[in-house]
Amino acid sequence: MIYEVDTERIKSQLEYLERCLDVMFDAREAWSRDDRLACFAGARALHIGVECVIDVGSTMIDGFIMRDPGGYLDIVDILEDENVVPSYGAVRLKELIRFRDRLVRRYHEVSEEELFRELSDTEVFHSYITWVRDYLKQELGSAYPGPKGEER
Repeated sequence: MIYEVDTERIKSQLEYLERCLDVMFDAREAWSRDDRLACFAGARALHIGVECVIDVGSTMIDGFIMRDPGGYLDIVDILEDENVVPSYGAVRLKELIRFRDRLVRRYHEVSEEELFRELSDTEVFHSYITWVRDYLKQELGSAYPGPKGEER
């Protein structure tokens, strides 16, 4: 079967997720109760990082003609069903999607301690990047351009 997967878009979104990870790391390093900039930067980077996961997943679902998702959490379920993401990764990604909902809709209820705790457990984003790239290589072979500087 020939797929029409927008690999350039996915590549760009994964690179943006890497930038978000850099900001999350910097925010954790600069964290203090008096550094509102680190708090806001960390919250925004975490929020956009989750958006990247959702967008990449949605693009993959469309391109590989997987079943239609019923919502953001379902995107992760589909990626798990299609063996893009392992079960343990799906659990953490869904936790982050739920936290994203709080950051977007009930931001005033998120404590700095909660935010710092979530920023301290973002390894799944690194793993997600690897899982997606590995899946694309497996399914598309030489049609997958890969990230900058990656050897074939």
